[in-house]
Amino acid sequence: EQGRVRDAAQGGDYLRTIARETQRLARLVNNALDFSRLEQGQKKFSREPLDLGAELARLLDTHSPRLAEAGLTLRRELPATPLAVTTDRDALEQIVLNVLDNACKYAADGGEVTVALSPGGSGAVAEVRVLDRGPGVPPEHRERIFEKFHRVDDTLTAEKSGAGLGLSIARQLARGLGGDLRYVPRAGGGAEFILRLS
Repeated sequence: EQGRVRDAAQGGDYLRTIARETQRLARLVNNALDFSRLEQGQKKFSREPLDLGAELARLLDTHSPRLAEAGLTLRRELPATPLAVTTDRDALEQIVLNVLDNACKYAADGGEVTVALSPGGSGAVAEVRVLDRGPGVPPEHRERIFEKFHRVDDTLTAEKSGAGLGLSIARQLARGLGGDLRYVPRAGGGAEFILRLS
């Protein structure tokens, strides 16, 4: 608009920055709105039949450039055959993006993030796992990371922006869908977040 674009390549860079920041702001607004609705018990879910593998593939295609910019190689472990679930598409996307945002903030030094989908057991239809090779979460914080406004109080989070709502909202959304979100240390180092969908 101000006539500063010298060539098409520079224009492309500016447009990518605008798109990335627009997506980030949309996630922040969605988190704030959902936090308010969840706190008031007014969150409504719109469930529909989905092929979970195809939905995750679409989501990862859209957000893989952002992961790459954070220094993360994205690995996918998605089944070749459809895995049908009935769930809320927007809530599912927000849960997965909040966990991926966490990996971008705290696990970029680990160099990789894996999103894996498998049929669930023990009453769950499916499990979505997001695994990274970052520093993991200290034992005393492993359940508290899901509390609203909780942030691990060390240099790891002191330099990272955020209000400490992403994982709290993600777990509340998962439970609102009849599932759950939990954390376990990843074998060999790192973090593993497991989303169970019923």
